[in-house]
Amino acid sequence: MKRICVIGGSNIDIMGTSIEPLRNFDSNPGIVGVGFGGVGRNIAQILALLEERTQLVSVFSSDSYGQAMKADCEKLGIDTSASIVTDAYPSSMYIAILNSNHDMQVAMSDMRNLREMTPQHLQPVLSSLEKDDMIVIDANLDMECIGYIAGHAPCPTAADPVSASKCLRLKDVLKHLSIFKPNMYEAEQLSGIPIRDPESAVRNLNWFLEQGVKETVISMAAQGVLLGTDREKIWFTHRLIDLDNATGGGDSFLGAYLAARLHGTQPRQAVHFAISAAVTTIEQDAVKRRSLSRGKIQEAIQEMQIREVNLC
Repeated sequence: MKRICVIGGSNIDIMGTSIEPLRNFDSNPGIVGVGFGGVGRNIAQILALLEERTQLVSVFSSDSYGQAMKADCEKLGIDTSASIVTDAYPSSMYIAILNSNHDMQVAMSDMRNLREMTPQHLQPVLSSLEKDDMIVIDANLDMECIGYIAGHAPCPTAADPVSASKCLRLKDVLKHLSIFKPNMYEAEQLSGIPIRDPESAVRNLNWFLEQGVKETVISMAAQGVLLGTDREKIWFTHRLIDLDNATGGGDSFLGAYLAARLHGTQPRQAVHFAISAAVTTIEQDAVKRRSLSRGKIQEAIQEMQIREVNLC
């Protein structure tokens, strides 16, 4: 059975949602929640919910947060046997402040414990993979680990750039990537090409193709999704989203896209599946409730009102 190996961050998410419009430099009334997060762990969770054979290679601290997070991954059926457990750092933390429209206003992350991951640790992990498996990395990893994985991967590699600042860690390894999923800001940061219209969208997608990326999927928030391969460039749009909490939608999109592509679904149809997964996650909080499934995603695709514009 094919396996997806996710190599990246795991952390504790602290999410504060403001009840009223945010006031800077002041205490704001809101709703605060704590949960398990991290881009790598989030993607692994999506894949596990979609019943994929999933391995997570991350760093868990030995404190109570880290123990609980690792145990939760294993409860989901995620293989964490190759992950590191460390006493050197506390559990990674991510704090996000959402405005009264439930969209992220500002966030901060402490991912120091990922310093414990080294190429020496990753060597046996990569050696255990087959050519039909898939690797997913996130840009929380340091550049040494990113370079080692990209240069030694025995199977297709996908990447999530995490943020507009961290995405630059991936610039030198784009030629090794089979699938790359930035958002609009990350894509613009890497390419230097603002996306304003179909023509600039094509230039942006072409830039990634020229770097060697085989499939680029750019999430454009309310403007939809761009797909670029050597065969097609498409701008997808979908119905308006009933926004509950936009956090996690991008991870759900990539996890679902990879699950579809692993089993041979063509990129175009994989985007439909991924849009449905992301919207379902956002509107129904389906990941937190552990209710996301292939059946639910497939049933919702028709409701997404997905439209395609061929760009060339």
